[in-house]
Amino acid sequence: MDATSRECYSAYTLEEQLAHLRQQIEAAEAELVRREAELMDLRVELSAFRLEYDTRVGRKVAELEKVEAEIKRCRQRVSQYRRWGPGGPPSTGAGTAYVPVEEQYERTWRQPEEPPPPPPAEPLNPATEAQIKKLYRQLCRRFHPDLTQDLEERAWRTEMMTAINAAYAARSLAELQALAQRPNHSPPAEVGTGEQRLAALRAKLQRIQRRLQEVEREIRELMNSPTMQMSLDVKFARRQGRDLLAEMAADVERDLARKRVELNFLVAQLKQLGIVS
Repeated sequence: MDATSRECYSAYTLEEQLAHLRQQIEAAEAELVRREAELMDLRVELSAFRLEYDTRVGRKVAELEKVEAEIKRCRQRVSQYRRWGPGGPPSTGAGTAYVPVEEQYERTWRQPEEPPPPPPAEPLNPATEAQIKKLYRQLCRRFHPDLTQDLEERAWRTEMMTAINAAYAARSLAELQALAQRPNHSPPAEVGTGEQRLAALRAKLQRIQRRLQEVEREIRELMNSPTMQMSLDVKFARRQGRDLLAEMAADVERDLARKRVELNFLVAQLKQLGIVS
């Protein structure tokens, strides 16, 4: 605050200054709750997308990576044969038994089939979703830990917000309604001299503004993340009538089929060289 602003500000009475700070705090609290809810929605959305991606594409990518790693090992065995001759690979060290490539291959790929992934949860109807969002924002206003300076109350609010966020992520209206029945902590009364009360309100406003900046930064990071970009690409493709994840899975399947052929060829070559029986 510059000298001119301080001079103008000092022209207000103490109660006017306190009232002005309270108005600023109320507006900052409302903005913080709005942006916190937006951040939570982004986290929920990205978590759901990651689960869908892992189920439809990620597992196939992991399988492809295993095959590629096995191909690399087979090529190394061929290279060792050309370097060391038919006497076999060099010793792997005391206490380390050599496992033939073919056995490694069998161990890797003869695995029990994984159970099918659980079906996705049915989407909520718009009225319930709107009710959940409205209640979540109300609970944030009541229990957000950054809206108090009292350490004991802050710890209690932090526990409450953890439960509230978990219920919101699960889209559980019943749990949110149950949390809404919890009584509030009595807010501490403003005490001290006028200057002390002003200082306390200014500190509270600054704390809320700092948290708001942190939330804004987290939102920007999520919005610019590769996962969000892929999610947006999937949504855009869906509007065009395409299933981008299905296309990605098909591409990985084609690569996997080619890599398996290559791996089988290398294993056969190792057999032919007498490295494996």
